[in-house]
Amino acid sequence: MENNSNEIEKQCGVQPANIEIPDIGNDPNFVFVNDPSFTSLNLYDIDGNSVIVNSWIECSHYVKGGWTTILNQNIPGDKYIVFICSSLILFYYISKIFKIKASQ
Repeated sequence: MENNSNEIEKQCGVQPANIEIPDIGNDPNFVFVNDPSFTSLNLYDIDGNSVIVNSWIECSHYVKGGWTTILNQNIPGDKYIVFICSSLILFYYISKIFKIKASQ
């Protein structure tokens, strides 16, 4: 829990003294209350999805779930680039095999 607390403090700031953390769990009906004294933050998950949090409690909840203020800098089409490069390499080796069989 200590490591998680450090991460929350790093991402969201120090927990305000007047705030108690409710047990939110996976309650789909929980509504976060906007805190006018909290500066809104953009948080990102591992897939690049983003959310704007408007309270320390909301920020803490998302950070516990693995969200961070750092956007993953993957190229949007990185899967396509890997597929194209793999296909080109495969085509190269198949063509070499056919050239060797044709010369025999």
